[in-house]
Amino acid sequence: MGLSTRAGTVRAGLVACTGAAGCKYAAAHTKQHALELADYLESCIRLDTPVNIHFTGCPHSCAQHYMGDIGLLGTKIESADDMLEGYHVYVGGGYGAERAIGRELYRNVIAAEIPPLVARMLQGFLDRRLGPHETFFQFTSRYTTEHLMEVFSAGGVVA
Repeated sequence: MGLSTRAGTVRAGLVACTGAAGCKYAAAHTKQHALELADYLESCIRLDTPVNIHFTGCPHSCAQHYMGDIGLLGTKIESADDMLEGYHVYVGGGYGAERAIGRELYRNVIAAEIPPLVARMLQGFLDRRLGPHETFFQFTSRYTTEHLMEVFSAGGVVA
């Protein structure tokens, strides 16, 4: 049936609202995209610390995208004569002692482009963090939005 009792560091940190499969407000199929992201990341990234990734389909934010290390807010993106599913990407959300509202990093990213984008983000974190003790939240808190975009771009370097 495809069910598993094991969840790696990627799947353990995924949160997704019902999305377009069951909610009239959702602009994206969040659960489908979350599973596609997990499959993609598990094939190319080895995380040694949890990173919470929240997919929410609309501004009601049932999956609380603003609280995730990486938050994805579903949207529709105009493309020629069609409307495509996509996301606005947030970073730096947290709760408890590390409470914060995520800040928007990217806007109008087509859903198919999310897996490679998040992989670059996570690789940038792994390559430039202060050590294995530093969380994604702590890492993103050290940088401005502009610097994070440089770090997360292909080959970006922050001075």
